[in-house]
Amino acid sequence: MRPNIIFPLLSQVMVIVGAAMLVPLSWSLYLNDGMWVNFAATIFLFLLCSASLYYYFPMTKEPIKPIEGYIIVTMSWLGVVFFGALPFLFSGIMSFTDAFFETMSGFTTTGASILTDIESIPPSMLMWRALTQWLGGMGIVVLFIALMLRFGAGANRIFSAEAPGTVVEKLTPRLSSTAQNLWKIYLLFTATQIILLVVADMTFFDAMAHTFTTIATGGFSTKNSSIGHFGDNPMILLILIVFMAFGGTNFSLFYYAHKKRSLRVFWESEEFKLYLSVIVLATLLVLFSLYFSGVQDQGFLPLTSLFQVVSIITTTGYATVDFDAWPALARNVMFVLFFVGGSMGSTAGGIKMLRFVILFKATTAELFRFRHPSIVHGIKVNRVQLDDRILIHTFAFFFVYIMMVGVGTAVMSFMDLDFESSLSAILACLGVIGPGFGVVGPMENYADIPVFGKYFLSLYMLLGRLEIFTILVLFFRKPHS
Repeated sequence: MRPNIIFPLLSQVMVIVGAAMLVPLSWSLYLNDGMWVNFAATIFLFLLCSASLYYYFPMTKEPIKPIEGYIIVTMSWLGVVFFGALPFLFSGIMSFTDAFFETMSGFTTTGASILTDIESIPPSMLMWRALTQWLGGMGIVVLFIALMLRFGAGANRIFSAEAPGTVVEKLTPRLSSTAQNLWKIYLLFTATQIILLVVADMTFFDAMAHTFTTIATGGFSTKNSSIGHFGDNPMILLILIVFMAFGGTNFSLFYYAHKKRSLRVFWESEEFKLYLSVIVLATLLVLFSLYFSGVQDQGFLPLTSLFQVVSIITTTGYATVDFDAWPALARNVMFVLFFVGGSMGSTAGGIKMLRFVILFKATTAELFRFRHPSIVHGIKVNRVQLDDRILIHTFAFFFVYIMMVGVGTAVMSFMDLDFESSLSAILACLGVIGPGFGVVGPMENYADIPVFGKYFLSLYMLLGRLEIFTILVLFFRKPHS
């Protein structure tokens, strides 16, 4: 690890997040909620720390090693979470543990909250809480790369660590241009959704806050009853459904659709077709269960079913109703969706659809080889041949993911949580979903989780956001023999 490479880059990431804090500071001054001094103090500390790192560790022009890319990303996330928690701490609203948990949940777009009365929190604090999800959605470090004009070959090291997965797709030859194009799409969706929500009769403040947490598939709301507060306005629910679905879609598809002036790219993507198919099938199963169970106070059932399915599969975590109280079939469908997630190259978490496409194809290919051992049967996704390295990565990720769910559930069980609550809390944090079942259900929160449990779940949020390997690789120097 070379400090003169890592710390200068870390300092620049912190400058970006410190500058972003001007948004809630401005709201505080406009609304006169008295919180502006907390944001000003945090911005000062951001800049002081950043300047100190840049001064004492001058940047070198040497290439970035792969392990340094992972270190930069991991330290960047931990750094911005620590400093991002300070406004909550300075205001006296939360203890450091709760502030750290809430901020980690924000930047990782998990949406798990310790707040029991959201509407009592000053508006500017709620805006910062929402903005952390917007920044974390596309990735703080990807934003950093987008703003760097001459970052060089080292950008690939950082981009691969910040946007890990089976395939890191470069839309343009220059990785900085790729990051810029992703952020242009992100900004366009953000502006469009704010306008549409205002037209649909949401206040500008709420429209801005909910847009930040929708396109980022984060799920923080400014209301105690989450989106249930707007449940009598179907237009708002439809807008949220559309942009949650956009957030869970591979952003490169939007880029290529614009470039080719054709929506055909979506139908040519096997991952997108599976993503859409799962949404339709899960919605129909939930609708069937709710309709024939005769449940009451669930709103217009087709809209309620679609909203909750899209919310969970995109790992947004919004709730209009208490799906923990649904009939067995509908509830079990929601539980299965906790394992799925959105698409690669999206703001969603979870295992991701592309991995399921690869796992299915690899399994069927292996069965084919059992029957015809002399025939070589390659695996293709979107008509592209996959090499063995991608297959190994996919199976390894799936194995580690399930193993971590098991270990995490056992750890949470030691904190006197029942099995369902322990399992769903781990799935909700590792999959960056937010609400789970039981004591962490959609109408509950994480306030009563013990202190150790909050830090443990915070670690799982970070692992889930960076897709596990980015952090685990820091502890392995050579393969096990």
